[in-house]
Amino acid sequence: MEKLAFADGEKIGVFDGEKTTFFESAYIKRYREYAESRVKNNEWKHAGEGALFRGDADPSRTRKERIDARINGVEWEGDKVVYSFCVNDSSGVYRKNVNDEKAPEEHVLSSSDENIFSLHRADDTLAVTVSPSFRGITSQIGTLGLNSSELKTLTDGDSRDANPFFSPVKNALLFDSAGVGRDADGEFTGNYAPSCICELDLGSMEIREILQDPKLSYFKPKQSADGTLYCIQRPTKEKKGGNLFLDILLLPVRLFQAIAMFLQSFVMLFTGKSLTSGGDNPTKGRESNSRKLFVDGNLIEAEKEFKRNKKYKDGEYGFIPMSWKLVKINGNTAEPIKSGICDFALCADGGLYCTNGRHIYYVKDGVTKKIADTERCLSLSTQSVSSLSGDLFGF
Repeated sequence: MEKLAFADGEKIGVFDGEKTTFFESAYIKRYREYAESRVKNNEWKHAGEGALFRGDADPSRTRKERIDARINGVEWEGDKVVYSFCVNDSSGVYRKNVNDEKAPEEHVLSSSDENIFSLHRADDTLAVTVSPSFRGITSQIGTLGLNSSELKTLTDGDSRDANPFFSPVKNALLFDSAGVGRDADGEFTGNYAPSCICELDLGSMEIREILQDPKLSYFKPKQSADGTLYCIQRPTKEKKGGNLFLDILLLPVRLFQAIAMFLQSFVMLFTGKSLTSGGDNPTKGRESNSRKLFVDGNLIEAEKEFKRNKKYKDGEYGFIPMSWKLVKINGNTAEPIKSGICDFALCADGGLYCTNGRHIYYVKDGVTKKIADTERCLSLSTQSVSSLSGDLFGF
């Protein structure tokens, strides 16, 4: 089996064929340490007897800063792993030497205006997804020079273009694209059109659709050395298993919960204490799968999906809906390989790695082997390198 790099929340994992090792992002670690020191250094101004005497006590200024950090994408470059990340409203791309933890990380790009994620490398160029803002609804396909740090966008329009992949058989980029849903006033409806697979010719810069279905969305296209296309298929609209009668019965309970949560937030804001006897942080210890996650533009209620997936025979379930299927495209037929998958990576031996968010598997010839447990794995990369070389754009 090939070496594998993967993103697991804020950490980078590496599977060498026998064991899995996790590495911290030095940037995210420094960011957290700086945020903690900043709060500690200002604590005397807003807490304690001195602040009470001056009349400027403010518990909200002494609480820890909320930090939303995650690794968005990983890609091998020799013995190094190139990774993209987001920390609050900043984004960047760094190199990490996984064979020498003491070696400093190398800066490639930093940005407070754009979000960079989903990486794929050909020589010294990364194909990336670029979102113009951290809460934007559109994104474009771009390239990033590993040595020059030059970022170029190749697509535009009112769509979510994502997950570019250099084709190993032609001078082209594969990616998925979904049109943004708008109402009569031009406001985002919260929905996208079915996602289709597109091909961008890097010579002529022409784009054509190669796989689409009005009832299904296809995303994360990847191509093997023989030109076979793999991707993830999901329903455009997920089935909801709601029970109207049960929802009506639970309405008073939910109203009470909403009032209690409001009072809890109010008391925490002005006193820094919890309304209950559970301490200052009543959510401490909650499992990470209870969060709502955005996976390729789709909001997943991880805790609900995790519980829902328990009913399936596969005991190693994750939090990705089982309706998401890794498929192999044979002409007009999509051959299912494994369900409940959010990302995968192709291997030169014909096998592949895939993840359901909580576990990583190696699949070959219909046989599945679990190789690692994770908390929030959404991105994978093997050490194989695209065969593209030379001038990618034919100029």
